[in-house]
Amino acid sequence: MIKSNYHTHTQYCDGLSDIQEYIDAAIASGFHSLGFSGHGHVPVEGLYAGMSPDATAEYIDKINISKGMYAGKINIYLGLENDSAYLHPAENFDYTIGSVHCIKRGGRHYSVDSKESAVAGAIAEGFGGDGLAYALAYYDAVMDFVSEKRADVLGHIDLVRRFNVKGGFCYFDENDMRYRRAAEAALEKAVASGYIVEVNTAPLSKGVSDEPYPAYFLLERARELGARIIVSSDAHSAVHLAFAFAETESVLKKIGFTERWEFNGDGFIPVAI
Repeated sequence: MIKSNYHTHTQYCDGLSDIQEYIDAAIASGFHSLGFSGHGHVPVEGLYAGMSPDATAEYIDKINISKGMYAGKINIYLGLENDSAYLHPAENFDYTIGSVHCIKRGGRHYSVDSKESAVAGAIAEGFGGDGLAYALAYYDAVMDFVSEKRADVLGHIDLVRRFNVKGGFCYFDENDMRYRRAAEAALEKAVASGYIVEVNTAPLSKGVSDEPYPAYFLLERARELGARIIVSSDAHSAVHLAFAFAETESVLKKIGFTERWEFNGDGFIPVAI
């Protein structure tokens, strides 16, 4: 049973709940570990800015204080979700999640997950209306990012799916073999570079898909590759802290995974599923 989460967003970035609300929810759920992962500051036009430098400093202080306050009750960890568009040093953090949230095209950055109108505009403006070209460009960006180890965990590898499924594929066909080959190539590169691959339940909590990130076909490939995986909710509210964890663990067992990874303060360790 999963009693930890390491991808958690507070009001210091785009979350709705504060640190205390998450800690209370984690303890009530019997968690042994809770890791916070605020969005690193991204001073890039057109992209979500993440935590300001002042907010980052306060975020670090508050979580470090919470570590001491709750020692013996729950393990609190200080993480950062680092954006591929602007990486911050990892030294001040217990662990980092590296994520690709955008595509760069013609000198402009296009967010893949901010809002659907932005995605539709990006496809029309940057890709001549070709949604598949947009998706393939996203995986090119993931490939570039994971060509070397830049974080401990690779977050939501197929985030480009965020607005694609609404009773069908809106912008590109996820069954198209060109799409699948690009996604699998990015996954293979990430595993070869030493990333832990995040299994992220946010699509389920947001109601945008019946499958997590990565989609099932990518999870099957991850199992074939012997990928290390970590299950996270990418919570933006305390009520979603452990969303669909039991169902996701069941799916992972059916696919053939026998272990997942957790952070223990010194590093990431495997635990049985």
